[in-house]
Amino acid sequence: MNILIIGANGTTGRKMVELIGKQGQHQAIAVVREENQINDLIALGASEVRLGDLTKDVTGVVKDADVVIFAAGAGGASEELTRAVDQDGAIKVIDAAKANGIERFLMLSSVGADHPQGDLKVYLESKGAADRHLKDSGLDYTIVRPGPLSYDEPTGTIETKEHFESYEGREVPRDDVAALFVTLIDHPTQTRQFEVLSGPFPIAEALRNQ
Repeated sequence: MNILIIGANGTTGRKMVELIGKQGQHQAIAVVREENQINDLIALGASEVRLGDLTKDVTGVVKDADVVIFAAGAGGASEELTRAVDQDGAIKVIDAAKANGIERFLMLSSVGADHPQGDLKVYLESKGAADRHLKDSGLDYTIVRPGPLSYDEPTGTIETKEHFESYEGREVPRDDVAALFVTLIDHPTQTRQFEVLSGPFPIAEALRNQ
């Protein structure tokens, strides 16, 4: 299958490209903003790299794929850019996927997206709005809401629940989140949403428990 990764040059997106390339079962189509990122993504394992700017029209970029993974984010930029990428950009990609007949959509969201508050309020509001649009889109979707992300080495183990009461001390490595998404490609979890934290369960087992 062709897996279109939006935000492929981010830390988590790059790992997704690398894992898909190493497994060799599917083709990773990486979407990036800058032309100077193309060769690096090809070297990581992408079968194709497309240029796309989420602040502009993306209909011509989001096509010829079996699955879309949205892993883009403004990365702590201004409130305006956060809304433009994490909310409006995601909505554009969802609409383009639907218009181009792509039925499956995997969304990298965040815990707290339903109850935005604190310093991350605008970011969480944007994620929540994008998630709601996806749920209403008619696409087969899976929304993954990780807790606090870390740059720690991957453990290969996680825990998933519809909702955790506490996230304290449960940071999840970004590489484990990437591996979770790659596992989801072949896992029938359409039309559901769950949170993920570090935990004791191998990724495939954690998904079976869903």
